[in-house]
Amino acid sequence: MEYLKIISKTFEEHNIYKVSELKYAKFSKSIYYPSSEGIKFETNNFAGEIFYYSNGEMEYLEIEFLIFKTEKSEYKIIEKIKKSELNNIITEFLSEKLTELKNVA
Repeated sequence: MEYLKIISKTFEEHNIYKVSELKYAKFSKSIYYPSSEGIKFETNNFAGEIFYYSNGEMEYLEIEFLIFKTEKSEYKIIEKIKKSELNNIITEFLSEKLTELKNVA
């Protein structure tokens, strides 16, 4: 749950969170998903997700983003990330994608 708090706070503080018609959901670890926690988001123009996976065998951050108009999909996987780096990595990725969205519009 600690990573989910960092992910959601970083997302909610980013300008992409202010995009109109944004649908946003948080997913915490559960019986059905014991190794992951994160968020999914979507509008009429784009969709994405940011999840942190961890169990005894693996530990990584996965960020995905799809721009519908260009059908361009991009993802980033970073293994063994430090909590202190999480905010910067997410913010940088979202900023790049927001710039791409503005260029497509």
